[in-house]
Amino acid sequence: MATSAISPHSFARFITSQLDEPTDSLSPDSRHAFSQGVVEASCATLEELNQAAFDLDSEIQTIKAQVYKKLLANYSAFSESFEYSLQLQDKIDELLSQANTMASQVTHSETGLRQVVMSALVDRHEVSHKVQENNAILDGLSHFSRIEDILLQYELYMDTGKILQAGHCMQQAAKILAQPPNGGVSISQITKSLTGQCARMTEAIDQMLDELIVTAINVEPCIEDENPEATRFKLVLNYDIKVPPLALPRSNLGSAPGSVRWHELIRSLILLDATKVKLKQLQKSLIKNLLQPFIQHYQQVEFLMESPDYSSAEKSSICLGARPGRAADNPFSDLLKFFQFVHQNIFLSGYTGPEFNADGDSSDSDILTFQVGQNIAREACAMILEHYLSKVVPSDVEGLNNFGSIALKTTEFENELIAMGFLSSDDRQLQDFVEHIDIHYTNRTRDSLLKIGRAVMMSEDFKTIHVRDVDKNDELEGNGGAWGRIVDPDADLKDTSISIKSKQIIEMVLTTLKSAGSLSTAASPHLYQATRSLIDLFRALVPVYHARTFSNVPALAILFYNDCMYLARELEKAPERFEDGIPGMDEIQYDDVIPALKDLAKQWLDMQVQKQRDELMHSLDEARGFQDSSIESNFSLYERSMKQISLVFKHLGRAWKPSLSPMTFYKVLGKLLDDAVLRIIKELEDLTDISEKESHKLAALCGVLFECEDQFDCAGPLVERVKGDAYNDEDPIYYFVPSWEKFQLLTDILELSFAEIMTRFRAGQLHMFQEKELCYLVCAIFADTPLRQHNLEEIKQGHPLPLSRSS
Repeated sequence: MATSAISPHSFARFITSQLDEPTDSLSPDSRHAFSQGVVEASCATLEELNQAAFDLDSEIQTIKAQVYKKLLANYSAFSESFEYSLQLQDKIDELLSQANTMASQVTHSETGLRQVVMSALVDRHEVSHKVQENNAILDGLSHFSRIEDILLQYELYMDTGKILQAGHCMQQAAKILAQPPNGGVSISQITKSLTGQCARMTEAIDQMLDELIVTAINVEPCIEDENPEATRFKLVLNYDIKVPPLALPRSNLGSAPGSVRWHELIRSLILLDATKVKLKQLQKSLIKNLLQPFIQHYQQVEFLMESPDYSSAEKSSICLGARPGRAADNPFSDLLKFFQFVHQNIFLSGYTGPEFNADGDSSDSDILTFQVGQNIAREACAMILEHYLSKVVPSDVEGLNNFGSIALKTTEFENELIAMGFLSSDDRQLQDFVEHIDIHYTNRTRDSLLKIGRAVMMSEDFKTIHVRDVDKNDELEGNGGAWGRIVDPDADLKDTSISIKSKQIIEMVLTTLKSAGSLSTAASPHLYQATRSLIDLFRALVPVYHARTFSNVPALAILFYNDCMYLARELEKAPERFEDGIPGMDEIQYDDVIPALKDLAKQWLDMQVQKQRDELMHSLDEARGFQDSSIESNFSLYERSMKQISLVFKHLGRAWKPSLSPMTFYKVLGKLLDDAVLRIIKELEDLTDISEKESHKLAALCGVLFECEDQFDCAGPLVERVKGDAYNDEDPIYYFVPSWEKFQLLTDILELSFAEIMTRFRAGQLHMFQEKELCYLVCAIFADTPLRQHNLEEIKQGHPLPLSRSS
């Protein structure tokens, strides 16, 4: 592109012309200033204006000259920059032209460079894919070739009976199959075929292992000449095991299978992780045929072993034989020999051959001991607990103190098993048992206590013993203390009898508590709980098991009442008998058991009382409400009824007085008599018209029951003891039969004249009757007259204050 030059003067004129151009617009401030000047100018003279215009023009010309001068001074630099910019424009245009040419060459649809590069890339991708496919095929062929070589080697080893090497081959083949070089190989038909072939070969080696184990381990019956009926078993372990021939030989080598050693078989089992499954039968044989019969009869039998050096031996054996001489005290020494035999002769703990090592840190014998031996040891420990230790748990405190030797031997035996690897350090069930022997002692004592107690409770022997005879040797009863005085008259059993059973039960409780005093703080409370269980068993078993006997024989039911009360009384003494408590308990108390015993006693006593009450009520039913007693036939019937009631009370007096405590006897008898008297009073008060003759007959009938009063003649001291200073030497029957005084007064009313009745009323001697009751009786006995009406009015006014009996 051609360049055009600009002269300095042309440049200056261009600038100057730009400066001479008028301003297109003025700002608001400029307009304001101009207007202000005009205004001011209008006030100035013409000369002044002309002078100002001249000065302004001069100033403008001066400024123009300065600008023109500066423009001329910078013209050279401007000219050079302008020319350089024109040169750059030419170069840019040239580069743009070249770029257009290159773009045309690259983007051409047929000959362009882009199309060439794209075609080359496609060709390269296709070639790379084919190379990868070929490499994958080569890797797969190499993979399959390796597996095929291993399987051929496996077949060769199997043909020659080299079971261990065959096992290595199977393990290696399975490992390679599990790691295919690519996905195509893993899903190929060849892989599936090889997998199936390996599965069949695994079954073959598994079958051969079974046959080898059966050949290696033999359990033979062993009958002793001295005792043909005692069949025992002998376990024989063959170290040289003949390999069975294959059904379908896979090689034409013509070599017959040889034999394998026991350690090679073990190594193969461990290699194929089949130890637990394949040796399970060996484990069962050791437990069933050797351990179990030995532990059950360790005193009569012992282990007989053949245990030569494995390196040169063909077999080893172990069996049970009769123990000569004195019976063994414990099974531990023989059991330790048994486990040492298993550890050395079956698990080969002493064999140090280089081929008999596991891949890890543990030897093969350690693995066998862990996987198989631990199950055998645990079963042995469980049988020791069941057949030995549980049977040597002491039955008394002296035996418990002497148990230390057994505990020491038990712990030493278990430590040896742990040292050999048959047990882990956490498997210490034998040590745990002997360390808690005091707990097992208490459990055995509890079981024995409940067993003996149950036999005593279920016995049909109801022999009795007088409580006074029992208390003769009781320090608490004879020391003049709290138990030498009557605290609760209802619980005073000194004049009663109890069954031998209750005495035996209390003796069991006291003996057990005394034994608890010498035990640890953890065991003693167990024995205390055992005594509670014994009492609970008594409350649950006796009333159910002997229910029919107690129902048919009231005397035995009363005896059971006494037994319950006696047990409650003796249990109340427990805190005083054992003031210091027992280890683990500050105080021995049966506060919740004692009320339960008393409630049970009351239930059975109430049942007997209710039966007698029903009988009394039945007799009163036959009196038919004492209607028309003036008729002789009715009177005879009613008299028999009242005599029957009196006979019942006499019979109860003879039957219950020797059995019940005095206070209980009088309370029970008084309650029955009170119920009968209350009914008689009610039925007499219900009569509406009583003639004079009938009144005398009714009084005679009531008099029949006065014979019952004799039953309470000896109860005065009891009443005095209970009432204390309030006792006024009254008839004791009034205390036990609250309605008896009223019954006596009613009998008198039937015999007295109207005047005598009113005299007693005014003296306050008929206070037992309510005003309404007296009115009914008066109306029933006496005819309606003004006197009766007057007296009724007086009675309705209420009773006067009663007079004292002394007056």
